[in-house]
Amino acid sequence: MADSPYIFDATPQNFQQIMESSYQVPVLVDFWADWCQPCKTLMPMLAKLANEYQGAFILVKVNSDEQQQLAAQFGVRNLPTVKVIKDGKIVDEFMGVQPESEIRKLIDRHRARKTEPYRQQALEMYNNGDLPGATQLMEQVVQHEPDFYEAVIELAGMLIQQERAEEAEVMLQGIPPDAIDNQVISQLLAEVKRAKLQAQVVGVDTSALEQRLAENPNDLATMLELANIRVGMDEIEAGLELYFAVHKKDSNFQDGAGKKGLFSTFELIGSGNPLVKKYRNKLFALLY
Repeated sequence: MADSPYIFDATPQNFQQIMESSYQVPVLVDFWADWCQPCKTLMPMLAKLANEYQGAFILVKVNSDEQQQLAAQFGVRNLPTVKVIKDGKIVDEFMGVQPESEIRKLIDRHRARKTEPYRQQALEMYNNGDLPGATQLMEQVVQHEPDFYEAVIELAGMLIQQERAEEAEVMLQGIPPDAIDNQVISQLLAEVKRAKLQAQVVGVDTSALEQRLAENPNDLATMLELANIRVGMDEIEAGLELYFAVHKKDSNFQDGAGKKGLFSTFELIGSGNPLVKKYRNKLFALLY
């Protein structure tokens, strides 16, 4: 472990130089002591990861008994404590022994990525309106670093805009739980669903369905079919109104299809959309 090029023992003499390394790669500072049993459990795990990641981060060990000034400088009160330094600043930390999977997530949030310059180039191309070029470059980024989930998310968004929603969906479903903010993934999956719905209704003529419904206002099957098309055409409120009408007329029709359509559309448009509150209130009013 002492021979690893990615692991260092901190001293007052070398600590400043080590901190300067944080402008190139993240530095994980592990505060420990000989008498601390959890420290002896955590340290080999960190060392293993430092060698596995091969320079994506640097591990610095601080013996808190021998380097009390450094421990005090970082406000360390419990052992073990690990602090993540980037660009000379603390950006993350944890105390106690953590599962290896959680430590990996922390490292992945801050690690130095070899493809980061290309990711930034792709984002610049996207911002300048070159969507095909940005997509092609971001695909190469993800191909070289499949676990670069920030880039995966950005690529999925680009694919959705180019009618490649199914590819985007597969990519998003492959992201491990908690690797990325679940809300971001949910929002993109909703965009995938909307894109797929829109693709299904391109060029659809609804006049026959509308005529059929005009002749029989209680034709719930036609009402549902028309609701699906309205949502696919981004006529959200019209679709919601039809789903609600089905639910109001027969809440058990096709295993509660009206209510299911409402909640599916709520997910599609997001909980912050005013229509969600409006139609939730209408559902509530039916109960009382």
